[in-house]
Amino acid sequence: MPCHTPTSSLLPVPRLPPAPRMLPMPRMLPAPRMLPAPRRMPRLTTRAAALLGVLSLSACAGFLPAAGPRMGDVMDGAQMQSGNPGTVQQPRLAYAVVTLDPENVARLAAEPNGAGFSPGVLAAPESDVRIGVGDIIATTVFEAQSGGLFIPAEPGARPGNFVQLPTQQVNREGSISVPFGGTIRAVGLTPAQLERAIETRISTRALEPQVVVTIQERRSQAINVTGDVTSSVRFGVDPGGERLLGAVARAGGPRFPSYESMVTLQRAQRSERVLLGDVLYDPRQNVQLQQGDNVIITREPRYFLALGAVGQSASITQLNRRFPFEDRTLTMADAIARAGGLQDDRANPSAVFLFRFEHSDTLRRLGLAIAADAPVLMPTVYRADFANAATLFLANAFPMHGNDLIYVSNSPFTDYQKFLAIVLPFAQSGANFRAFNP
Repeated sequence: MPCHTPTSSLLPVPRLPPAPRMLPMPRMLPAPRMLPAPRRMPRLTTRAAALLGVLSLSACAGFLPAAGPRMGDVMDGAQMQSGNPGTVQQPRLAYAVVTLDPENVARLAAEPNGAGFSPGVLAAPESDVRIGVGDIIATTVFEAQSGGLFIPAEPGARPGNFVQLPTQQVNREGSISVPFGGTIRAVGLTPAQLERAIETRISTRALEPQVVVTIQERRSQAINVTGDVTSSVRFGVDPGGERLLGAVARAGGPRFPSYESMVTLQRAQRSERVLLGDVLYDPRQNVQLQQGDNVIITREPRYFLALGAVGQSASITQLNRRFPFEDRTLTMADAIARAGGLQDDRANPSAVFLFRFEHSDTLRRLGLAIAADAPVLMPTVYRADFANAATLFLANAFPMHGNDLIYVSNSPFTDYQKFLAIVLPFAQSGANFRAFNP
């Protein structure tokens, strides 16, 4: 049966309070409109902006370091200008370019290296000693027998059959005086010629006279050797003559090496120069000296310049691109080796140039069409291709001259490296900026 629970037993149900009145909901504001996220600047645009920013700052004075004003500052500030070298394609100074090959190098090697004495000096004979103003003359007169003009007739009065006249100096007029002979001109005569002149003057009074004239001291037209020698000297020419090296030896020799000593010979208002090393090497240059010659020895080292991609790229000392010869002769290979060789990381071995003012006659012998009215010295550029192994042999035979300029051009890759050296720092700066600002 179902179980019924009595009503009386149920508890009273409590009465709940009425539900509170709900307030109306406030009206919601519309949601704000979201802006689109900013777009990231492309990578290339960031680098370009940084590069343009730096370049714009570089236009400001004082931003980039410099040792002085730039070319534009100097040229633009000039009130007057003069000089126009022309363009690279059309320079105003015309020059010739000669590429080294076996034929050209053989002709250049046969050319005389350095200026020697002129043919007139080389062919000059031994000096004929002449009497000059200021020379001290000694005169002795002999007679055939006593009782003549100078020998007394009394026997035993004086031994010998000659008389020694007092020494005398040739006066400014160039004359000397002889007893009973009067004034006799002596300048320009040899001692033998003066002897005959005196004999002729006294022959009418002396008994078969014979005269002996000697130059006791030569004071006129002496040879002077001075300059960079051990001891300057002045001496007269002997009848047997004197050569150049003998005169230098009288002065004790040069003070500096022969390849640095230049000999200047002054004769008859003219001067000629030759390297002392060439005189030692070539006997023909050891010329006969003449009365009145001046020999001047001076130290004149010869130099060459080496520019461009030569030598060491880094050095703890200051680089000097001016190199002395330090030898009588020097070849192109010697010069480049002395300059340190070609730089392996910069040089273009096919672009080795030597700049020189060359004689026009030499260029004509090389086959160049040089005009007849061209100057004696022509600007010339010799090109050597060191990428060709045969050129190394030619460079070892190509003669160098004083003041030659060697220039080695950079390889095209060097310009590319320079461009990368400018661009890469800015690219790295952009990368660093993105790393810290993702």
